[in-house]
Amino acid sequence: MNSKKKLGIFGGSFDPVHLGHITTLSKIKKLHNFDEIIFIPTFIVNSRKKTVATPAQRIKMLEISLYKHNFNIDLREIKRKGTSYTIDSLRSIQQESPNVDLVLIVGSDTFYTLPKWREYEEILNLCNIIILKRDGNSYDSIIKKSPKFLSEKITKDVTVFDSKRYGSILYEDTIEIKISSSMVREKLRNNQLIDGLVDKDLKEWLSHNKIY
Repeated sequence: MNSKKKLGIFGGSFDPVHLGHITTLSKIKKLHNFDEIIFIPTFIVNSRKKTVATPAQRIKMLEISLYKHNFNIDLREIKRKGTSYTIDSLRSIQQESPNVDLVLIVGSDTFYTLPKWREYEEILNLCNIIILKRDGNSYDSIIKKSPKFLSEKITKDVTVFDSKRYGSILYEDTIEIKISSSMVREKLRNNQLIDGLVDKDLKEWLSHNKIY
């Protein structure tokens, strides 16, 4: 048995963090026996997406939403400033904790953009990846749309996935994220209810702090 500590890494702009993130990651934590999962908010996203809330507001929303769950917030990308690159965070986490097994957790929509990430091939020398089903993306469509370098590493077999410390990719289709931050922002802009989309305390906070 692998007795090493297993750390899940979940990055994003969290603009705002929502229950799709929290409930999905809670299930993943149990299902894959993670010792810890950290949420890493980006400073500036490396994509065309523009964040609406400030870094301080996004941290506050994570603190409000995560304190009652067993998750930690890691602020290395906010502190680093500039454009946030996953490879930089993985390297710094590995330097701090060389004996920890790192698993990057991404939605299938994000996984499609992986070949555009800085040093993306190097990422797989540092960690394993779990892909979460999103927007109904099937295993077959992910295999088909991924370059060979990635597609030959993707499996649905947890035993195969767990047998390696890095370089393995698991397609996790038992859980699907059906909420998005843009959906929450849209509803708030249109003065619609966001019950069941975000944490209750965050809902309160958002009604007092009109960010969106």
